[in-house]
Amino acid sequence: MNKEPQVLIEQPNGRHTLYASVEQDDRTAYLYLFPAELQSKKYKMRACWLRNLAPAPEVKDLAAMHNGTAPMLQRKFCNHPDGKEPLKAELLEIVWLPEDDGAAVLYDGEILGVIPGWSLYVDEPVAYAADCIGVEGDDFLVLPLGDPETNQQYAQVGQAVAFRNQWNNVEEPVWPQLQERFINCYETYFGKMLQYFAIDNNEWPPMAMGKFEKDNIVYFLTMGASIRPMPWVSYLYNDTSEAYRRMELALAVDKNEYTEEEIMKMAESIATMADIPWRHISWLGEGHTIGSSKLPAPFESMVLSSALYNGEPIQLPEMYGDKVNLFWASPVTQREREFAHRKPNGGYELLEIMIQKDMTHVVKKREAVL
Repeated sequence: MNKEPQVLIEQPNGRHTLYASVEQDDRTAYLYLFPAELQSKKYKMRACWLRNLAPAPEVKDLAAMHNGTAPMLQRKFCNHPDGKEPLKAELLEIVWLPEDDGAAVLYDGEILGVIPGWSLYVDEPVAYAADCIGVEGDDFLVLPLGDPETNQQYAQVGQAVAFRNQWNNVEEPVWPQLQERFINCYETYFGKMLQYFAIDNNEWPPMAMGKFEKDNIVYFLTMGASIRPMPWVSYLYNDTSEAYRRMELALAVDKNEYTEEEIMKMAESIATMADIPWRHISWLGEGHTIGSSKLPAPFESMVLSSALYNGEPIQLPEMYGDKVNLFWASPVTQREREFAHRKPNGGYELLEIMIQKDMTHVVKKREAVL
């Protein structure tokens, strides 16, 4: 009789949308990623075999799969065919990747297994294990982690560890430097910052929004959202993801058209949107729409765009070597939002219509374009 699996370590990601745990029974040890309840209809559990604790089977462990227990890895694919000692909980460490959609487990400081974030978004899950030495065909339990020269997972986990350690360093805090860089950048284009709002709800990472005013236009620009790369983007854009995975949000409102109260409510919607990619395991990009109850009638959503901007080109500070995209939020009606959602890239078409109607990044009262 197999003993029940024991949880050796469990840790949520930053927004508790996923949980990583290492479990072992008397046969195997596994790393798992579980979606939180609110995400369970959208994403499935992902598993990474770590090691066999008993002699490996010669053939695929179908019996375990049929019984609903964790399967062992075939003998020819693992570097310890006669089994390995059980994992010790005190030597285990979970490392979340910066996007917060993938995780690695370290054992005594060495990578034992990795579930990359993009594995969430594919039909056939993929994971890498240090003790796996081979695979045949497309029907595999786990892939070999290999070595740093052959597998980029080593570099990505190493960067995740360095990223975490950098932000945990209380002697050399990172945020004041980044904060200053963004404020200096924004003040170059929009004048002296008038107000500063913390928008991170006392959660990591620090995020803020600055208020500026120039030529009767009130500006709100976020800073800190770009500290983390967004989920999904590395899967969607592959080798070019560095150009799309980081963003900040902006809002410009003509103060002659809206009251101070209306302007501040619109700004509140921007502050709430800045954390959406990590609260929903999603991403924000050109033409995306986001609902908001804080907008003046007849508007009920925001569309994000860098193409709407027609001012002086803004060069945001890079973040960890990546370009940071600045998306301007513009209110849209329900019908305009539905138009954007009717087909893939419909948001682009909506923006094209808005630009043809001489709309820019500055929010003014207007008639619906549809």
